[in-house]
Amino acid sequence: MARDKQEIYTEKLMNMILDMVDDIIIIHDSEHTIVWMNRAAEKAFGRSLESVIGTKCHALFGNSTACSDCTIKVVSGAPTNAIRRRIIPKTGVLCDCSAVPYYDDGKLKFVVQHLVPLSPITKLSPEE
Repeated sequence: MARDKQEIYTEKLMNMILDMVDDIIIIHDSEHTIVWMNRAAEKAFGRSLESVIGTKCHALFGNSTACSDCTIKVVSGAPTNAIRRRIIPKTGVLCDCSAVPYYDDGKLKFVVQHLVPLSPITKLSPEE
């Protein structure tokens, strides 16, 4: 199905706006597969968008399986925007993470993760 110009324009506009946000935004599908992240996420994880598309979300956090409190595991209709804590592996930065699921026809389609670092994101020196 071809996307119309308005849909493409809207997507580009939203990506541009989210790229200007200092908080970390990661979007993944119902299978935990990352489909997009903003520039703040690229900086925080030290990886480009192109290198993480198709990667499992939990792998980005250094886990081999989904987080035990993952939003995808929450039953539809239950409170889903609880704040959880996540650590960015390369920097050790602790973040508050909220996740908002997006449903289409009653089925989970995407999850938008919003991470707010509790300390500034800086690269660790080699001796740390």
